Amino acid sequence: MNRFFSFLLSCILLLTCTACVSPVSAANDGSDTPSHITPEHDEQLLHGSRPQLPSPSDPLPEKDPEVEPVTPAEPEASEPSSQESTAPDPVQPPTTDPESTDGTQTESTPVPESPRTIDPSKPMVALTFDDGPNATYSDMILDILEENNAVATFFEVGRNVANCPQPLTRMVELGCEIGSHSYVHKDLSKLSSDALAKDMAAADQAFIDAVGFAPTLLRPPYGAVNSSVKHDTGHSVITWTVDTEDWKSRDTDKIVSYVKSLPSLDGEVVLLHSSYETTVDAVKILVPWLIQQGYQLVTVSELMAYYYGELMQPGQFYGYTYFTTHGKTDTPAALPEPETPAAGEDTSADQPQEPQQPDQQTPPETAPQPVQPEGSAPEPSPETPEVPAGEEPVDETLPIPEKPTIPASPDAPIYSTLPAEVPSSGSAETIG
Repeated sequence: MNRFFSFLLSCILLLTCTACVSPVSAANDGSDTPSHITPEHDEQLLHGSRPQLPSPSDPLPEKDPEVEPVTPAEPEASEPSSQESTAPDPVQPPTTDPESTDGTQTESTPVPESPRTIDPSKPMVALTFDDGPNATYSDMILDILEENNAVATFFEVGRNVANCPQPLTRMVELGCEIGSHSYVHKDLSKLSSDALAKDMAAADQAFIDAVGFAPTLLRPPYGAVNSSVKHDTGHSVITWTVDTEDWKSRDTDKIVSYVKSLPSLDGEVVLLHSSYETTVDAVKILVPWLIQQGYQLVTVSELMAYYYGELMQPGQFYGYTYFTTHGKTDTPAALPEPETPAAGEDTSADQPQEPQQPDQQTPPETAPQPVQPEGSAPEPSPETPEVPAGEEPVDETLPIPEKPTIPASPDAPIYSTLPAEVPSSGSAETIG
């Protein structure tokens, strides 16, 4: 009997153990068993309780930082922080020259223009412009010269200077030269000595009022001179060697083709005018062309000093005879530094006071008639206005002087408008 109860108790215990092990085996063999079940979970299973699996929305259990350090997540590039989004972009400093030792900023430092220099050994030519200043064309000519780093000489009419002084200031700033072309563009050779002095004084005062100084150069209108004009005006009197006749043709192509047809312009003084749009168009072509040909564009005073080796003197005449008897010098002269009046300096003490207008009438006997020497240039063409024996009346209502009249001779290609000078002191010379 005791054996029977012992056997029965053993069977019951065996069945009980089998029943407890079966659920555990079934749980271990299931496909939905999570891989991260810990020993605590196994203990729960042994006691007949099954843990609930976490849902996707539930947060993952925190891990012990000492067991497994947490790696910080990298910030996403597409979502900048609020600090970065609100902060302004830093201003980039100007770039500097890597080879510069003093850190000079190359972007903001302008490149200075090279100063204009003259090489006496190279060809040079002087462009001159008469009859200005013109309110429109003078500035256009200056624009062309400035763009090409070139200069010229402007022989201006005093009455025009009084009416339009602005271009003269720019001429001085660009290094151009200013000369006088009388006050009202009269034939100075037909004025009395007193009338000539008054005309020169009136013109000089117009220049003083405009730029603070009177010019030392004089180009007589029409190129007409006599002994008084040559030596008694207190100016250096100069004419020209090449007449483009721009005043006559008013044709850009003719002006350009004539200048380009000359075999050489080295040492020449070219006559142009500031009064015509066609001349401006021609200058726009000729200035860069002359530079490409190797010519240096200089002022009249620079040409006389560096090419002919002479500083122009007051009371001296530089015309046909001078240019045909002088050539290029081997010893250029040095030009003196230009004198500029100091700020606030009164220059009126050394200048004529209250100049009067030129005389309206001159007795016929004081105006000598032109003498036509044998072998000289022919008489002016029919387009030349006839000048009476006495001084021409001045029409003060005209803002600009009369058109220049420059007779030409087809025999000489370069000195076409310069006939031989008349040695008689009382005669008049009409050079153009």
